[in-house]
Amino acid sequence: MNVKKTSSRSLTDYNVNIKIKLAALWTSLMFLYIYADFFQLMTPKKLEKMIDLQTPMGPTSPGILVVFSMILIVPSLMVFLSVFLKPQINKWLNICIAALYASMSILIIVSTLGSEWHIFYILFNLIEVFVFAMIIYQAWNWPKAV
Repeated sequence: MNVKKTSSRSLTDYNVNIKIKLAALWTSLMFLYIYADFFQLMTPKKLEKMIDLQTPMGPTSPGILVVFSMILIVPSLMVFLSVFLKPQINKWLNICIAALYASMSILIIVSTLGSEWHIFYILFNLIEVFVFAMIIYQAWNWPKAV
């Protein structure tokens, strides 16, 4: 167990395994997704569009629901995969998926600019980009075997 201690009055700071850090970042991301989507239900006409089976990508269909599901399934699985995958594949999978999803968040930010009712959504996506950057940083700087 790695423990850092600087003085008798300071608190113990345990080193956290990189896998746990990545899983925690992906978990935080999932909470951001859930709350952003929940708050979006409170914007004008959102519930009416849902009742009318309309999505931002057009009419709701089984295929579009599968696409939306896959977009959310991947980060959910990354919580698990970040803990259980071997380091080499884990590192690159985290970097690649985080970069892909960060680019999607940036596209959402750009497409949402100018909408007063979606300022909160831009905020959530900015924080998501930060979390993705932290995932990339942590994975990129994966500790080397000694």
